[in-house]
Amino acid sequence: MAVNKYRKFKKVDNKSYSDVTRFLKETTHLTAREWVVSRMCADFKNLSNQSEMTWIGENLPELVPFMDESYSRQEVSNARSSFKKKVQRSGTTFFYAYYAGLITQEEMLSMIHQMVNDIKKLMDTEGSDVPEGHATEVQMLVAEVLRNINESLDEEY
Repeated sequence: MAVNKYRKFKKVDNKSYSDVTRFLKETTHLTAREWVVSRMCADFKNLSNQSEMTWIGENLPELVPFMDESYSRQEVSNARSSFKKKVQRSGTTFFYAYYAGLITQEEMLSMIHQMVNDIKKLMDTEGSDVPEGHATEVQMLVAEVLRNINESLDEEY
């Protein structure tokens, strides 16, 4: 894919890195760096299905409007790793709150509904298509995770 053909992030073309991070902090724990790098690692893979981290880092300023410097392969790898750690911690926090009885089932369902809306907003901002039936798919996935956690917890006790 040619560098000038990458069409993600055009909705934040006139925003600064700080502006984008502030926008992300409204609904996520992510920084602009983690968001961009993770999106690009998903979009730019080689024939072995591995992310082209060196290429991504070298081409960041040309690919993303609010990124003004190149990153090393290690910096790209670190940002991707930070993204994955935050996703895991966020999931743990979310599910712990429910299983520890800190939020009710109704509160959890309300939160899931808001999360789906936030996901749509993020995907629209990055220029990704929101798949049809996305809300239902997310809700089914969460229900499956809850069942798996229940089974795991039941086996331990």
